[in-house]
Amino acid sequence: MAEEQKKTNGFETPVNILWDNVLLIPVFGTMDSTRAQAIMETILQKIIKTGSRVIILDILGVDTVDSGVANHIIKITKACRLLGCETIISGISPEIAITLVNLGVTLSEVVTTSTLKDAVSRAFENLGLKICKEK
Repeated sequence: MAEEQKKTNGFETPVNILWDNVLLIPVFGTMDSTRAQAIMETILQKIIKTGSRVIILDILGVDTVDSGVANHIIKITKACRLLGCETIISGISPEIAITLVNLGVTLSEVVTTSTLKDAVSRAFENLGLKICKEK
């Protein structure tokens, strides 16, 4: 798995090639404006470099989510869409879902899944790929 990393606020942001045209970005720790901007720049550069059509942004490891973080996620999604790449946000825990609802944040423009498995299935589906189990 090829990977690029950019360090911001002590956290590394790996951008992994999960499959042809599919990138995976696992995000851990605290997300603030500076880190979100660095993540967006890294993702956009990798989209151009690889020609990827789907990005999975996995936020399972994010400590807290507030309206600022949600707005950054929406901005990342819009910027990726401008480059012809769909973003799927995975790893939305019950706690994060409750926080976002209580804050009144709507992610209606954003494709979300609770698990990475669901995000990968959705990414493959979007690319017209089918997952087949061996017998």
